[in-house]
Amino acid sequence: MVMVKEEKWSRLQDKIYEAYMQRTPKSKQMYKRALTNLAGGVCGHARLFQPYPLYMTHGIESKIWDVDTNEYIDCFLNAGSLLLGHSHPEVIKEIRQESGKGLLVYNSDLEVRCAERLKEVIPCAERVRFANSGTEAVMFAVRVAREFTGKNKIIKFYGHYHGQDDQFLIGTSTNEDEVISSGVPQDSLTNTVLLRYNFIEDVVRKLDEDDDIAGIILDPQMSMGGIFPASIEYLKKLRRLSEERGVVLIFDEVITGFRLALGGAQEYFGVTPDLACYSKSIAGGAKFAAFMGKEEIMERLVPDGFSAYTGGGKSVFQSGTYNDGMAAIAGALAAIKVYKKLSEKGEYEKLHKRTANLAKAIEIAFKERRIGCQVNCLGASLKIFLTDLEPSFETYCKLDRMVLFLFFLSLINHGIILSWPSSGSIFLSFVHTDEDNEKIIEAVNLSLEKYRFEEAI
Repeated sequence: MVMVKEEKWSRLQDKIYEAYMQRTPKSKQMYKRALTNLAGGVCGHARLFQPYPLYMTHGIESKIWDVDTNEYIDCFLNAGSLLLGHSHPEVIKEIRQESGKGLLVYNSDLEVRCAERLKEVIPCAERVRFANSGTEAVMFAVRVAREFTGKNKIIKFYGHYHGQDDQFLIGTSTNEDEVISSGVPQDSLTNTVLLRYNFIEDVVRKLDEDDDIAGIILDPQMSMGGIFPASIEYLKKLRRLSEERGVVLIFDEVITGFRLALGGAQEYFGVTPDLACYSKSIAGGAKFAAFMGKEEIMERLVPDGFSAYTGGGKSVFQSGTYNDGMAAIAGALAAIKVYKKLSEKGEYEKLHKRTANLAKAIEIAFKERRIGCQVNCLGASLKIFLTDLEPSFETYCKLDRMVLFLFFLSLINHGIILSWPSSGSIFLSFVHTDEDNEKIIEAVNLSLEKYRFEEAI
């Protein structure tokens, strides 16, 4: 029986690969060319998949085109960054206008305007600093938390991803102490404390036994772990507990920022952290990040002699040549303005409803073919799991995702990038339409019907 399944699985993979290669010959050529110049032929691990990755030329609204001129509905959106879709006209216009004044202008007036706009919409943003990536924003926020408390350790939860700093490359998608990269010294993990998410008793116990905890960092919706968001009750208890124990609460809103609500997860859950980290959607696709928070904590970034804080010690160092990037800041100014308009018009509710409808339709398509399916969904983010098991991170993180990889690849053959096959994350944007949803579901059903996944699993 196992042999039969293996044979059917091999035939299924060959069939999907063959259709993919017939559709994308120029991507195959580009991959061969890229291998002689780029390490692995790409600019990051997540971009790679078998038999070779797609190479794209441009994107407009909810669509993207590859080097073979194939058009796709894009539901990956560069890992969720393009909440306004590709090439949003207001973002592009602002970037062109401001970058014409210079690409790098030290201490530009745009920085002040952008910080003011962030303060208007993000609950915790009493003070703001800019950076270039979510990784940087998290690194700086954690550094500030350590100085503010005079302590060293940071609580991180299993299933939460916080960028590429060595100290957080552990326990990102499983409930095990697994480091996801080589080259990470064990010493760099000494001050990282891993706990289960949504179990307040674990946090209480750790704070009782260890008085060297500086901060607690979390992604409120546990994006990497499969979208198992915290309960509001848990977040409120965590907020109270961190205040009582003098621990800095940090929301990593790199994904949830602007995607869950105008004010991010803070607004959505009604819980305000001490610090928050933003990137991805903040600038409509431009490379930009920010971290922000309470004035008394953020003031530790200000050099002595310039700050109301008179602790007498060194300030926290934070800088960056490209923090003044005019194009990125212009993109953020435009994007935040658009998000605000969309929020006032009730468009967040419509987007979230459209996402929930898509999730439900995908579940139905699989279950009609007797394939167990659970689609986790929050706001405009989704994750598919092929199982009948009761939803839980501890169970789902151990599931084999190879079937889903082939499923996502098969959808590419039907003009849908539901997810980048190597990722599994699915996102909708404000420019996705009901018609896009209909085309996606049509492709899902066509793919399941054509390739008969149920016979190979």
